[in-house]
Order: sequence, then structure tokens, then C-alpha cells
Amino acid sequence: MDLSDRCLHLCEHIETLTGVHTALLDLTTKSFAREPYHHTCALQSTCCTAYLTHLYGAYEAERWDGKYIYYCPRGLVFVATPPLQSGSAMEYCIITGPFIMSNDDEDPFEDTLLTAEPMDGVPRLTTAQARSLSEIIAAAVSSFSLDMLPPDVDSGNQAAILQMMYDLSADNTVRAYPIESERRLQEHIRSGDKEAAQELLNELLVHIYYLADNDQQVIKSRIRELLVLMSRAAIDGGADVDEIFNLCYRYEQEVDSFTSIESLNRWIGAILHKFISFVFDLNDIKHQNVIFKTTAYIKEHLTDKLTLDQAAEQVYLSKSYFCRIIKDELGCTFTEYVNRLRIERSKTLLRSTGMPIAEIACAVGFDDQSYFTRIFKKQTGIAPGKYREQRSTHGVHKK
Repeated sequence: MDLSDRCLHLCEHIETLTGVHTALLDLTTKSFAREPYHHTCALQSTCCTAYLTHLYGAYEAERWDGKYIYYCPRGLVFVATPPLQSGSAMEYCIITGPFIMSNDDEDPFEDTLLTAEPMDGVPRLTTAQARSLSEIIAAAVSSFSLDMLPPDVDSGNQAAILQMMYDLSADNTVRAYPIESERRLQEHIRSGDKEAAQELLNELLVHIYYLADNDQQVIKSRIRELLVLMSRAAIDGGADVDEIFNLCYRYEQEVDSFTSIESLNRWIGAILHKFISFVFDLNDIKHQNVIFKTTAYIKEHLTDKLTLDQAAEQVYLSKSYFCRIIKDELGCTFTEYVNRLRIERSKTLLRSTGMPIAEIACAVGFDDQSYFTRIFKKQTGIAPGKYREQRSTHGVHKK
């Protein structure tokens, strides 16, 4: 049973046991070997692309110990779990979801789920259950790496490289290393032209192999230089600096694990496409994921003294970069967004409970009732008491 069949087999067991839909993402064909939940998602404002959303989850899982919990643009939760083998490019990723993550009966995304479709068929898991699910799947998938055969070589790409090596060796004129091709490779990475970038990468690899005269240490040293070159181009193109640096550091360590030119070619080609994806395909999706993850954290800790440092830490971003995402995506500061969610929760309590306004202010994280009233009036245009009179569904309330 090959890797694809083993992943499909595991997908069926996960879905049968948990009731959570499970898909299989094929990164070599850029398609789904097992279709995701609602493959086309009719979101007018977000234009969700299922492949790119889950590709982001797969890449993040590769970074974070082989498992990653994330949100799609609708606000639904998924778990990405790729089978990983040291020294090999990631081929598949098991995508478990969607489900709604909630620690109580209240829908934690009542004002953030970007869908008009009913959510009755989507399972609900607590935070602890979601983490346990990700751990169990990761444990099951880890067994695949114990006896996985090396991945099949991309025959088309390898044939092109072999032909270029033959042409170069047949040419009696001495060829210098094409520095200008490095510059053009960086330009194609920055512009997102994967096909042109792959052709130039092949050309550079051929010259590296030829000039190194089959010296493995020299070849690996030059490959590390290419990694740095490609990572800088990705950063110049707009990819997150910390993300690319972390990837590049890990990839530099992996170079020594390769024993064949074919597997090395396949691996660095996959990295090239990954860097370009981080520039063009994944930034918007990553930002949406940050927003939903931040929203979930804030709602779970509304009564606490929430700080910017704590929130940025939850999504593994620097404070400055996190602030920029919040400002760009939501048009407000972190504090303003926290207050917005607190006021939304207070509106629910004002409509549906008999709690005094002072208790409601405390319940949603405001220490001072007068400050709560001022923020409430600023956001809604009316005072909390007036809002309750107009919208109450509970009957007579104390003010």
C-alpha cells in the first residue's frame, strides 16, 4: 500500500470515528485526492479558495511538529496533519474538518462566521477535544514515516535537468557559473512566475553539479547558498520575514540528509514553489487565520486583562507585525477590536438576560461601568440602558 492509499485509508477511519469530515490534499498535483467539505465556498466578500486555505494549513503543520489547527475564511476550524519524512518534500496532507471550536453552549463565532448557510451539520468540539484530535492523528500519521519509500521522482523535471547536463558536458567551451541567472531567478520569485523560476533553478543546478565535479560537499554548500538567495527574494516579494527565516534555517540543516541528486532536485524544487506561495498565495489566508484565531482567544478571555503581547504570542507573531495585520485587516487597533467584541457580547447579555448593567460590564471585561457606558455609546450611539429598553427579549430588567 503506497503513501496515498495509506492516507486515504486513515481519512476514512478518522471520519468514521469522529464524525468530522476528512480530506486529503495532494501537493504534487495541487488538488484533492479526497474532496474537502464544500469544495467551492460561495463567499461574496472573501472568495475562499479551498486549496490555498488548506495549503497554508499544510505548510504551517510542517513548521509546527506535523500538526496545525487553523481557521478557514468562514471561521470554521480544521486540523492539518502531513506525513513527514526527513529529507523529503511534503507530498500529502490530511485535512480534518470543518468543526466549530467552543467551550460552552454559546457559539463563539456568532458574529464572525462568514456564512449564511446553516451550521447544524458541522460538529462542535471543545478546545481540549480539538487538541486531542490533532495529537491522535499526528501519532497515527507518524507511523507512515517509519517505512515510507522515497517519493517518486518528478520525471519531467528530472529529464529536463539530465538533458541540460548532457548538453553542457557535450559543449567543449568552458562555461562560467551564470550569476545573471541567479538575479533573474530572484526576479521570478518576487513576481510569482513559478514556471520561469523552475527553469532557471534547473539551469543553476546543472551548472552547480557540473562545476562541482560530483563533490557532494561542494554541491551541498552551493545548495545552501541557493536557499539563502531564494529566501531573500521571497522576503523582498512580501513574505513574512520570521516565517521565511525559520524555514530557511531548517532547510539548511536538511541538506546533509540527501544521498542522491534526484531527491535533492525534487526537494529544492518544492522549496522554490513554497517560497513563491508564501509571497503570493498565502498572505491573505494567513491574515484571515490570524484574525479568527485572535477573535477566538479574545472571546475565551473577555473577562481577563488582555494585552497585545499575549495576543501576538497566541498567533506566533511579533507585536509590531501583529499590530499591522489587525490595523490592515480590521481598520482599528488591538484595544479597539477587544472593545468591539466586548460590546457585542454585552449586547447579547442586555437583550437576553436580567443582569444589572454593572454586572454585565464586569462580565465582558470592563472594570468601570462608566467607561463601559462610554464605549458602548460610542459604538452603538445609545446608552446600554436605552439599548436594553429597545431590544430586550427578557421582559423587565434591572438597570
